[in-house]
Amino acid sequence: MKNVIESLTVPAGFNPDAGVVQRLRAFLRNFEPFEEKTGVKLLLLLDKRSEAFYLNCHLDSETLASKTDVEAVLDPVESEDYKLNREIYTDTYAYRFMESDALMGRSFEDLVVEYDTSYRADKPLKVFGGQHRVKAITEAVKNNVSVVHGVRVYFGLSTEQKVNIAMANNTSIAVSNDLLDRMQEDLLGADLRNWCQSVGLLNEGQSFVDRRSPEGIPTVRIVRTLLVNLYLGKESEEDDFHLPIVCSSGPGIDEHYKNLRTTIDWSDEALKTMGQQFSRLHKLQRERVLSRDTDKFIEFANKPMHPCVAASWAYVAGLLQRTPESLANHYALATLGSPGDPLNAKALLHASLKGVDPDTYRGLGARINNVELGRMLEVFLLQATKATQRGITQKLANAAIQSYEAKKAKREADKALKGI
Repeated sequence: MKNVIESLTVPAGFNPDAGVVQRLRAFLRNFEPFEEKTGVKLLLLLDKRSEAFYLNCHLDSETLASKTDVEAVLDPVESEDYKLNREIYTDTYAYRFMESDALMGRSFEDLVVEYDTSYRADKPLKVFGGQHRVKAITEAVKNNVSVVHGVRVYFGLSTEQKVNIAMANNTSIAVSNDLLDRMQEDLLGADLRNWCQSVGLLNEGQSFVDRRSPEGIPTVRIVRTLLVNLYLGKESEEDDFHLPIVCSSGPGIDEHYKNLRTTIDWSDEALKTMGQQFSRLHKLQRERVLSRDTDKFIEFANKPMHPCVAASWAYVAGLLQRTPESLANHYALATLGSPGDPLNAKALLHASLKGVDPDTYRGLGARINNVELGRMLEVFLLQATKATQRGITQKLANAAIQSYEAKKAKREADKALKGI
């Protein structure tokens, strides 16, 4: 193939389309990589996994500090508000060490960017990997420290390619699974985020967090778990042995959610009401815990956002769809418990079954396993159906554990009897 640009070597068989060539020309015209300054030809490369073309080159610190955009988004046509990458955390030892290295002239390699002038054109190098290194480089420039850094520059990426490359670069470092979930969800579309904003789980213009938040902002995993369990509960009978699930997180989309998502009617009133009621419960739980004088623990405040609690609560919401009075009792939990917190987190903490639970047991809704999911479900189910006193009490929490253990024992006995 004939070289498209004199200073660029294009291997035989590589056929970048006109859009990629146009962006290559613009990049080389607007930026002068270190290779060109020293008379070394750049080589066009192809990432076969994503079918995306890129260059490996070196740019100086001032260029990176002034021309990189660490707020890169997936689809600027939809919105420039929802960034693709994780948040930048500068309060960690790893970052402080990185910044110290930058101040001493460390040359970083394999920063990953896309050359894209379609939004915020004054910063066309959209960072997909290495945003903390870019931050450290920028701080070093403020102290007149400048060296060259290795940059992988992509051109003309589609939405799918952006997600694929961003995920690859973020899974190669210590990064939360919640960020990977958010990237996957962005690729699926804005439906889940829009639903959360409509029911109050997210504010307008807000996106999911990329790790568990002290502010109680939901992760993608928690919201997926709510939806999956609502529908699992709706498909169950009250006399069944109930077992909520917590959606998996990280590389690969949870299969339960993947199968459900294509069938969801986002305008469904039952779905909307469930979201609104969970949002109300969560907000009141935080408000009451954080406004009192004692037991102001953040774990108590954010109790509804624990995967075990969210899964069990949503499952019961689905299960009681056919019994409006019980469903109303379930949703009314948010307004109960005054002046304490609706979930009575302290009672859940101290709940246990003597002779069964070890001394190290941390109470209900503290772990993620089938036993805890089943026990927590019994708390919500008993509160809504059989309790003579509405609200969660220590007595109800202990009774829920016993109820679950009895149902589990009966189930195991029934299975054993079928085998004789």
